[in-house]
Amino acid sequence: MLIHAQLERRIRSCIEELNALVTGQGCLLTDPEVVHKSMELDELILLAMRPPQSARQTAV
Repeated sequence: MLIHAQLERRIRSCIEELNALVTGQGCLLTDPEVVHKSMELDELILLAMRPPQSARQTAV
């Protein structure tokens, strides 16, 4: 559960950074920094969607 909480904090932080870039600084969605941060958020969400390791190991 600790890893899940850390991942949740990283996701929230990434969302806040994206929000600051787009609404605070007025960056376009096509701005390279926004694209990079958005891709980072996508990767974090995919990590969060994966089943826990113990569940994967028992399924194999």
